[in-house]
Amino acid sequence: MTPPGVFSAPEKRPPAPGKRRIAALASAALAAAGLTALTLAATPAPPATAAASAASGSALAVAGRGATVPFVEQEAETAATNGTVIGPDRAAGTLAGEASGRKAVTLSGQGQYVEFTLSAPSNSLDFRYSLPDNAQGTGINGKIAVYVNGAHNRDLDLTSRYGWYYGGYPFSNDPGQGKAHHFYDEVRTLFPAGYPAGTKIRIQVDPGDVTPVTIDLADFEQVTAPKTQPANSLSVTAYGATANDTSDDAAAFDATVAAAKSQGKEVWIPAGRFVLNHHVTVDQVTVRGAGPWYAELHGSRAGIFGKGEPASCGTPTYPGNPAVPGSSTNVKLYDFAIIGEVDARVDCDQANGIGGALGGGSVVQDLWIQHTKVGLWLDGPFDGLTVRDNRILDQTADGLNLHQGISHVLVTGNFLRNTGDDGLAMWAEHDADHDNTFSFNTVLLPILANNIAVYGGHDNTVSDNVVADNQDQGGGIHVANRFSAVPLSGTTTVTRNTALRTGVLDSNWQFGVGALWFDGRDSAITGRIDVVDNDLLDNNYEGIQFIDSATSDVHFDGVRITGAGTFAWQLQSKPTGTVKNVVATKIGRAGIYNCMGPDALTGLADQGGNSGWTTTFCGSWPTPVYDGDSGGTTAPTTPPTTPPPTTPTTPTQPPTGNLALHQATSASGSQAGFPPGNAVDGSAGTYWESANNAFPQTITVDLGRSVSVGRLVLKLPPSNDWGTRTQTLAVSGSTDNSGYTTVKPSAGYTFNPGSGNTATVTFSAATTRYLRLTFTGNTGWPAGQLSELEAYAS
Repeated sequence: MTPPGVFSAPEKRPPAPGKRRIAALASAALAAAGLTALTLAATPAPPATAAASAASGSALAVAGRGATVPFVEQEAETAATNGTVIGPDRAAGTLAGEASGRKAVTLSGQGQYVEFTLSAPSNSLDFRYSLPDNAQGTGINGKIAVYVNGAHNRDLDLTSRYGWYYGGYPFSNDPGQGKAHHFYDEVRTLFPAGYPAGTKIRIQVDPGDVTPVTIDLADFEQVTAPKTQPANSLSVTAYGATANDTSDDAAAFDATVAAAKSQGKEVWIPAGRFVLNHHVTVDQVTVRGAGPWYAELHGSRAGIFGKGEPASCGTPTYPGNPAVPGSSTNVKLYDFAIIGEVDARVDCDQANGIGGALGGGSVVQDLWIQHTKVGLWLDGPFDGLTVRDNRILDQTADGLNLHQGISHVLVTGNFLRNTGDDGLAMWAEHDADHDNTFSFNTVLLPILANNIAVYGGHDNTVSDNVVADNQDQGGGIHVANRFSAVPLSGTTTVTRNTALRTGVLDSNWQFGVGALWFDGRDSAITGRIDVVDNDLLDNNYEGIQFIDSATSDVHFDGVRITGAGTFAWQLQSKPTGTVKNVVATKIGRAGIYNCMGPDALTGLADQGGNSGWTTTFCGSWPTPVYDGDSGGTTAPTTPPTTPPPTTPTTPTQPPTGNLALHQATSASGSQAGFPPGNAVDGSAGTYWESANNAFPQTITVDLGRSVSVGRLVLKLPPSNDWGTRTQTLAVSGSTDNSGYTTVKPSAGYTFNPGSGNTATVTFSAATTRYLRLTFTGNTGWPAGQLSELEAYAS
């Protein structure tokens, strides 16, 4: 399978499966400065109830967790500047919201600058910035000046070619589609000499330089001298590779790899810039470079792959590589950079930095991977790999994905920033990933989805990581049965992690996602999950979330939820297991979101030490409040039999009047990835789909109590991709979920995207608690389909 992105709440657009589209990102505005350019204006902070509070600290300052990095990071907003500080802002699709710590500095005129003072010696600069796009979506280029202690040192080339994506998944470079996001890029330079602590490094707009430019942060590193060629190695230059020109060196790399393997030697990449216009396939060989600041692989297909690479698209635009069968072993990749040229997300194209199958004791260490689609997309099955101490930056999709049947992989000490999809993911599609570990990684600013995700598999561990500032449709750490993954089993361990400013407003669901969240979308989660000694800090919305089918056998011991805009817990499904030493402080709205009834949390046996989440809320989704005090005090020693008396105490009719919204649902069958809960989640972009070719099929919603119902509004996603269809269905009701009475006989209802893909069913008001729709036909797809089932009194 070619590597699609892995992100929240998929949709299927008949006649073929696909994934739901991102929505509700901010639109771009025309920029000034003599350019027909797209940019986002710096805006003041929102009102106090929704404003982002002060940043909760740097992800690199968390002691004992995350990657040990060789650089010192400084935020632009804390440096000396005469530019405009933007933020804080927690909204996706904004320059401040996509910045580290949710703040940055915009330089919009000549003479404006950001000046950093070195706190440690450095001979290099890497800074994160954003330029406007142009009206064609191809980006603009320009320069900016660098000064050292007041003297002009050099000009650096900047571009927005690798930023600015638009529209719905898998996104495009067309500004006309709106929903602009993924604004930032990075540029690096080595100085000819090192500078001591106290040196002032200024980034300044000089005459003729590009504006506006937004500076997010700068990393300063004392880069060691280039490594020298080891004995028993063959240099790529001896086989025809030429550094620092535009000729294609891929054939020379192929020849060097073949010779080194046959002779039992290593491949050596000296300092210089080499061009690869096809991937280099390796097996049982070591490839070593002069260092990631010196030995650089560029080009349209810059990448090192094991055997097992799937075929790419095979189109004239994306010719890619043919499939390479097999699996590589004992591959060692050290000390070089892969800097690609990927400026569009094409999921059938294997335009990744590292790929294929690399097992049998393989190692990927100290690489700098930038501007590829995915840093490392690895396709199993294979066993045995270490991925250590790499930098993965500015990706179009995932940072790293262990896809399908991969085992005994250690991913540790890596630094990731600005990925276009999940930062680190295990995706057990069709074949279980197992016995893998993500540890001591720092994962920052994934523009879509999660910092770290585990999709199915068994006996995997996520430990000692630091994650921060994810943007849309995800949280900090995610454990789920989704995307046709082999269901979770064995024991999944989530321990000693820190999440900062994670969990965001999902642009489709239009409610918050948890910093730590569990989703039984394809099926109930029944494998054991141990959640031990984790810190969830300055959460944008809720700290912990359960959604879709139930999660059982989950055990919390030592979770500190310090700051949450809405809730400590958001219960949209019922967990079972144990809870101990979960302490919440600075909670914005209530300790627990619960519209599922008084038994929603009783499945978690209270083992003591819990506090700060006794209050309960049910109702329409509230705006976040930061640094609040609404969580309550010490939790009771046993779970309450009824919710505490807060607003409201039991599920009630939401203000919109939709009696079915967020209520419990069940179905006779569901297609993987499209559970019945999608039909009551308030989003027309997600949907339930029954088992295919198996009519009749039913979906049932528990309204929580017996109420009068006289009208249903049924919806499908509004996209024109769906096409008009007629679904034949009947409506019945019950007060006890046993005997059902027909309230509306079977009839055909037409869904037309030209009129909103909506159908209304009216009938004489009936008192019912359980509402059931029975589908017997669908002219557009051989299954029942609903994105929203809305129930009203009249």
